[in-house]
Amino acid sequence: RDAEDEARETLSPDLLAHSYRSYLFGLSLAALDGAKVDEELCYVACLLHDLQLGDPTPGRCFAVTGGERAERFATERGEPPERAVAIGAAIAAHITVGAAEDLSDPGGFVSAGAFVDVSGSRIDELAPTWVDGLLTRYPRHDFKRHLLGYWSDEAKAERVSQRARPAGTAFA
Repeated sequence: RDAEDEARETLSPDLLAHSYRSYLFGLSLAALDGAKVDEELCYVACLLHDLQLGDPTPGRCFAVTGGERAERFATERGEPPERAVAIGAAIAAHITVGAAEDLSDPGGFVSAGAFVDVSGSRIDELAPTWVDGLLTRYPRHDFKRHLLGYWSDEAKAERVSQRARPAGTAFA
């Protein structure tokens, strides 16, 4: 419930609906793949996976800063340290190339679910009526247009960070 409240209070309507869709897409793909998942951990990670997407940090990836924030959030609410770390790690890993291939890994679960929603990958494996019902319950709110804006803001923050770094320093 705390994660749901945090997501509702923090995320824009398009990102909130994306978070719910990501979980349900991930859960459906995990069932198709026969992957065993920790549903609560994956649910929390999906709800919180884009906490920082609308609030870029120069020189830092939104997934990493969002993972750190979610880990703190879970720790502050009394989650055991290993679960808090697992939530943060799943969020940080969700944009890793190839992560979506292992839905039993929470990072792969979040990645696969989000990737269906962002790109339509594997959507053809899901029942069209189920997808239609999901989109009715959690509408897209012009998600792709908003997502392009979030990514543009991330890129701008990175350019600012690059200009602020001394010449010859590596990306941090």
